[in-house]
Amino acid sequence: MSAAETPITREGVEFAYRYLLDRPPENEKAYEYGLSAGTVETLKRWISSSPEYVQKQRAGMSTVLRRAILADSQAEPAEAPPSVGAGKPRIVFLHIMKTAGSSMRERLEQIAGTEPVWRRESDGRPGDVPQDVLARYRVLMGHFNIADSRHVPQPRRIFTVLREPRERLVSLYYFLHRHTAERVAEQKMEHARIARACSLEEFLTHADRGVRDSLQNVMTRALAGDYRVAGPNRYIQPWERPDQAISGPQMLAKALTNLLSLDFIAFVDRLEEDRPLLMKALGVPDLGPLPRKNTKDLIADHLEERPPPVVTPLAEKMLNRLTDLDRVLYRLARQHRGV
Repeated sequence: MSAAETPITREGVEFAYRYLLDRPPENEKAYEYGLSAGTVETLKRWISSSPEYVQKQRAGMSTVLRRAILADSQAEPAEAPPSVGAGKPRIVFLHIMKTAGSSMRERLEQIAGTEPVWRRESDGRPGDVPQDVLARYRVLMGHFNIADSRHVPQPRRIFTVLREPRERLVSLYYFLHRHTAERVAEQKMEHARIARACSLEEFLTHADRGVRDSLQNVMTRALAGDYRVAGPNRYIQPWERPDQAISGPQMLAKALTNLLSLDFIAFVDRLEEDRPLLMKALGVPDLGPLPRKNTKDLIADHLEERPPPVVTPLAEKMLNRLTDLDRVLYRLARQHRGV
């Protein structure tokens, strides 16, 4: 059956939006609009003639073409892993960097056993592939955002781990700062190259846009959607026009709504206390204490010993400024959990 003869479904509407516009439908009316097209081909034609699609073509033709090609492809339905076929949910770990993720990821691999695991660093973002491709995985984990997480087909359980935001940034700097020059050159780690040459204060105030984007309210942005820093108190998603940027409080409201819809929220400083509750929420057995991985004292071939960072008054000021939304999110998340 050709695409023109393919009846549109709710899943098809989301698929078309993601791979032509780089985003899910914005609300229920958008789904209704998509379903009213009747066929996949008609909806593709409608979207391709929209101002948003034309704007995306101007902003990044290669991305639009790649999405269009993916939208044209008809992936074969994947067989669910045995545990999912038996009624268990897929596990989605929205991993925010420097939140004990390596320990959690090792435990999730143990839980998956021989069943397939999606890893962001090798497989990419879940939102960049059809849901049929994701259906064969038991566990999906990595540095992606809430939209990627929700693109994983049901049944699924989504969780994340949060950390005190200023502490997280200091840990991130120290981790990058300790990478050996050889590892940095080999892996082309630009942020680590900058961190190696900087004090904490210099890193937090660095002019490099990529560095600043990796530091500013990262938790809130990941939980709100695919938001990037667009300017002082302005945030935007890649497909949006500059006049569609939203304020920090608007983004925080989105992030809180999404955060409270997760199946579980854990915290780094009480991870062992949260572990049994998390495993229960995921519907898996508790295998005992988590392995300790990627700690600040870790000695490895690619990490060298460095003195702990010094938090100067200016560094403290920058830590507060870069985490203004994340600190509100973190405080309210703990209140929600009652911890």
